[in-house]
Amino acid sequence: MRAAVLHAPHEPLVIEHVDTPDALQPYEVRVATAAVGLCHSDHHVIDGRVARPMPVVLGHEASGVVTEVGPAVTDIAPGDHVVACFVVYCGACRMCRAGRPAMCQDREATMRPAGVEPRLSQGGREVHQWTNIGGFAEEMVLHRNAVTVIDDRMPLDLAAMLGCAVATGVGSARKVAGVGPGDHVVVIGAGGVGLNVCQGAAAAGAASVIALDRSDERLALAAERFGATHVVNTASVADPAALIREITDGGADHAFEAVGVPALVDLALDATARGGSVWAVGVFGDAARIDFSAAHLHSGKGVHGVRAGSLEPQKDLPALVAAYLAGELELEALAGRRIPLEAINEGIADLAAGVGARTLVVF
Repeated sequence: MRAAVLHAPHEPLVIEHVDTPDALQPYEVRVATAAVGLCHSDHHVIDGRVARPMPVVLGHEASGVVTEVGPAVTDIAPGDHVVACFVVYCGACRMCRAGRPAMCQDREATMRPAGVEPRLSQGGREVHQWTNIGGFAEEMVLHRNAVTVIDDRMPLDLAAMLGCAVATGVGSARKVAGVGPGDHVVVIGAGGVGLNVCQGAAAAGAASVIALDRSDERLALAAERFGATHVVNTASVADPAALIREITDGGADHAFEAVGVPALVDLALDATARGGSVWAVGVFGDAARIDFSAAHLHSGKGVHGVRAGSLEPQKDLPALVAAYLAGELELEALAGRRIPLEAINEGIADLAAGVGARTLVVF
């Protein structure tokens, strides 16, 4: 098959032939990729902020059609439409038993053991799968717990975004933070995840949803399609936190950092009311450190990490599909450019420049 392979940080992806195994392991599935979204988490590997073994096939929010299942897979069949996402869980560890698969402690159990032919290879050399997915490829060989069967009425290009941007954003607002009616919410970063935080907070009945970004295009999307009541372009406002405190009569109840820049956590704290919460949703990179004044803690504020919006794939992804089919979830406006695999480096360049909301590679 063809895949976009990253051989070293700061280099372009290369479209190459990559081998997949002829025989599946008992709990594996083979999926013909339909679409995959380009996410800043992928770009963090390209720019070296997140170090991973190379060569690697990136891409962690994908959709497709099952073509083959391993002998132990009984609840998925060829022809099923699926969403693949990076919450690949073992199902047996303490966190999985507690219903928290996003916090799985034994993801290695879902990988092929040493000495077995790797899922991706070139000339016998392993090609790594980013987050055990590797969606920038025509085919994915995955553990059964990496995929969720969805209603086949769901458009597969839009379905790809459910696996990260939508599940993380909506879940961060609704499941993790528990935004409720009357709350004041700030969302820093109006990319794919941030727009869905806005959407989740608006659906929860927030009194105000204030989106911050440096892109007028993204801010317009936030206001027109994703429920933001106010938008602030941080490139043109000298003190965004002061403006937010003015809009909200003292600060937000919830502030979401959806970019992955440590300094923006400090901005979120400045924009948060006494007793409020900051939710760090963005991926910050391996070496990042976050510093802020302890005075915020004395004001009862908290900073909380978020992983994947506490996604429970088998439960939450079908629910998101149902919401879309019922007209209750915005996805069309989230999908920007649709490009072929050959144009993936153009899409990566747009991602780095902050252009659009979500670019999709469509096969």
